[in-house]
Order: sequence, then C-alpha cells, then structure tokens
Amino acid sequence: MPRNRTARVAVLGSPAQRSATSGSSSTRSSAFRRRVVVGFLVVASLVLLTVSFRSTALDGVQGAGVSVLRPFEIAAHRVAAPFRDATTWTRGLFHAKSENRKLTREVEELRREVAGLAAAREANKYLERLLKYERSPEYPQDYDTVAAQVLTSPTVFDRSVTISAGSNRGIAVQDVVVTADGLVGQVTKVFGNVSRVMLITDPDSAVRAVDERDHSAIGILEPGSSGDTLLLARVGKEKKVLYADTIVTAGSPSGGALPSLFPRNIPIGVVTSVGQNETDIYKQIQVQSFGDRSSMQSVLVLVPKPKPVKHAKK
Repeated sequence: MPRNRTARVAVLGSPAQRSATSGSSSTRSSAFRRRVVVGFLVVASLVLLTVSFRSTALDGVQGAGVSVLRPFEIAAHRVAAPFRDATTWTRGLFHAKSENRKLTREVEELRREVAGLAAAREANKYLERLLKYERSPEYPQDYDTVAAQVLTSPTVFDRSVTISAGSNRGIAVQDVVVTADGLVGQVTKVFGNVSRVMLITDPDSAVRAVDERDHSAIGILEPGSSGDTLLLARVGKEKKVLYADTIVTAGSPSGGALPSLFPRNIPIGVVTSVGQNETDIYKQIQVQSFGDRSSMQSVLVLVPKPKPVKHAKK
C-alpha cells in the first residue's frame, strides 16, 4: 500500500511541476521582449537625433509632423488661455488692491502734511506782521524774469558767458541768472544790450547753499575739480547729508540789512558723495549741478520787483 500511494503522489505532482516551469518561462520571455523593445526605441531615438542635427534629410518629416500637430497645439493653447488669463487677472486684482491700500495711506499722510504746512504758513505770516519782520526776497514770486539768449560758451579759463540782454531790459549787476534746471550764476557786467554772467562754477563765485532735506546743513558752494561738479564746503560733521540729497540756495540768514544775492530754494544740484575724516571739522560733500552749463542756449535773469512804498502814519 505505501508503494501505491507514493506512485500516485508522484504521478499527481508531476503536472503541477510542469505548469510552474511553463509560467516562469513565459514571464522571462515577456520581460526580455520588453527590454528589447525599449533598447530598440532608445537606439532609434539616438539615431534620429544624430541625423536631425547633422543632416537635413529629416526636415521634410519634421515639417510634416509640425503641420500635423499644429492644430492640436492651437487647440491646447485656446483651451488653456482662459485659465491662464483668469490666473493673471486674479494675481493682478490682489496686487491692485494692495497698491490701492498703500496709495490710500500715502494720500492720508500727504493730506496731514499739507494741513500742517498750511497752518504753519499762516502762523508764520501772523508772526511776521506782529514783529514787523523784514524778510529777504523769495523765488520766484518776488522777481520778474527776462529771457535772454546765451551768446558765448564758458571755457576752462573763463567760467562766464555773455547773454543778449542788458540795461535795455532792466538788468543790473548782481541780478541772479537761472535756467529751467536750476541756478546758473549772477550778472557781473551790464552794457546796453548785452550782459556778462559769472557761473557758479567760477572760482570767484560763492553761494550760500543748504540741504533741502535738512535745513540745518548749510554751507558755501565752491567749484569742484572739473566740469559742473561743485563742493558744499563748511558743513559740520554732525550734520546729516545723504547721497542723492538735493542742494538748493539758502538765501539770507534772517533777512535784514544784508540779504543774500541769491534768493532761497533755487535748485543747484544733487549730492554725489559724502565723506569725512577724523582730523577734519567739516564734511567733504561733492555736488553734481543740474543741467550742462557748457551747452546752454538760453537763460532767465531774475529782476527784483520794486518793493511797495510804505507810507508813514500821520
């Protein structure tokens, strides 16, 4: 009996063994075919890329492929365009709201500042009337302007120009000359129909100037080493003058009997460098003047308006 059982088990087990072997062989064959197909595709791709770069043989095929795929590309672009536009619009909307809030805050700050300045101006006028304060002329309301053509150009040795207006237009010595860019200089000689103007870059020129941002930083404007460069001298080291600050005329210290030739707030130039040494008592401030004085075509001469006559009380 044991022998028959063993034989039967052997006979029953043999088909199972053959089936397992057949399945494993089929799996290996399928995997091998996939590897062959992948390898063939990789080799074909490399061959096509090489031929495409080194030859024009496939240009026609590429053109045909592009033509075939072009409608699908256009369709995809049209389908994606609304979503892209919606994204851009949403982003722009949030940005616009943020900018609107920022601008609203700035407008409120400017309104408060304007209100404060208006109140300060009215208070200043009241104090001037109360103290009978004599102020120096202010630019531009206290001046008439005379337009004149520039007849000559400055040179390295002569930093002055001749203009086509003189005493026939009411111009006098020490009248201030400006352009749309800023301060030019002062009249030094007057003839019948021409005048001579000394530029602020002349070594003999001296202009009292101030930092527009910090009115305590007052100095004397001196010519620089070359061109239209200037130096703001005699500004204390404790003063805060920054790069890109605007420099304007300072006017008279306090009005009075010896007013400055140059009225207040005429633009001069912009600060290009600020330095200081431990051994110096003043800052080293370089200023680039507004405009090119070597190529000026016309200027404006500031002629002071006549002061109103005050009648004595009887």
